[in-house]
Amino acid sequence: MNRFSQWKTKLLFNPFFRSLSVLMAGTALSNLLIVLTTPLLTRMYTPEEFGVYSVFLSLLFTGTILVSLRYETAIPLPEDEDDAFHLLVLSIGFAFLISGLLFLIVFFVPLAQYLNVPTLDAYMWMLSFSLLGIGLFQAFNSWALRQQQYMMISRAKMTMNSSQIAAQLGLGLFQLGLLGLLIGEIIGRIAGSLDYFRLIKKTKTTTFKIKPRSLLKVLIGYKSYPIVSSWAALINSLGSQMPIFYLAAHFDAKTAGWFFLAQKILTIPEGLIGFSASQVYLSQAAITSRDSPENFRQFFWDTVKKMFYMGLVIIGLVALFAHLAIKLVFGEQWIPAAEFIQILAILYFMKIIINPISANFYVFNALGKQFISELIRFILICISLFMALEFFVSPSASLLCISLMSAIGYLIHGIFAWSTMKVPKQEEIIHD
Repeated sequence: MNRFSQWKTKLLFNPFFRSLSVLMAGTALSNLLIVLTTPLLTRMYTPEEFGVYSVFLSLLFTGTILVSLRYETAIPLPEDEDDAFHLLVLSIGFAFLISGLLFLIVFFVPLAQYLNVPTLDAYMWMLSFSLLGIGLFQAFNSWALRQQQYMMISRAKMTMNSSQIAAQLGLGLFQLGLLGLLIGEIIGRIAGSLDYFRLIKKTKTTTFKIKPRSLLKVLIGYKSYPIVSSWAALINSLGSQMPIFYLAAHFDAKTAGWFFLAQKILTIPEGLIGFSASQVYLSQAAITSRDSPENFRQFFWDTVKKMFYMGLVIIGLVALFAHLAIKLVFGEQWIPAAEFIQILAILYFMKIIINPISANFYVFNALGKQFISELIRFILICISLFMALEFFVSPSASLLCISLMSAIGYLIHGIFAWSTMKVPKQEEIIHD
């Protein structure tokens, strides 16, 4: 009993676990909403509609990488608060600029036709509004991470997810089909960003003034983020979204819909554990690398071990009960998604372990290594897609090939993240 008390006390006073628990609590509430409402959504919307919606989201998440040119990722890193604030302003400015350009581009480039989802063509202009919302959300999220405002992060994420779900459910009652899913998506992104803006106004950002000279300083000083990091992140995103594009184009929208549900279910534990841990790791890694670099290696391996055990238990349980849960909760037409869940389990297990420690590339300014590792992972996914196209005729066999190769890619990505700790940290940007 005494040993248990010591272990409990150690956890309670461990800054990583305290911060993680706050983020996990907010994420858990959001995920609980998803768990409770997804069975309703799958009865309001068809697998085909979800399949087309998944293609829209894949395009959105790919564009998300470039919406602020990755400057938002650098916000937690500078020692100077004024530099961090101007990175926030820069990120917001690019979010408006890039989403505005996208609004014009979609009228001239028939992306929906290329991806074999012609029903999406009439709604492509909506992509720019979702992109703006998520761009603003990312920028504000990074500022809150810098301030270690984990409660704020949890609340804003809860607002975003609950607004999206409520809108999609409400519009589903009017049988709007795909349009209801897309409008709900936009409402959620914008609601989350507005809530963040309202909360952040209460912080000390109000004491800063926007100075063109400072904006130019961080624009140039952190130029490696748009030049190097953005390409690495774009490759990462394309690698993650390519299976959706492949399934929709090579099979049909219904298959893409089953895959979307499988991803949605597996994203719940990944979001609860992996994403929350990533946020905490980035925030604390930036501080640890500055204040006590001699402890960073131990911090890294402790994180890996924690993520391994948590991921093994939770992803294992999800895969084990997938068939029973899908049939009972979502209905007969969604049963093929259960097999997709089991096939994707190894990939999501690896993502839970590797995603948090990927922050090393930013903390140690090893963006070149990040690009190489992402390129290797992307090549592996391309090889898997080629093999699926040439040698496998069923969606399940194709997906198994993609899942295994993607998991290997994440493992290689983690090895590269580990190797950054051997490289001396580069000097901080010289401030005036």
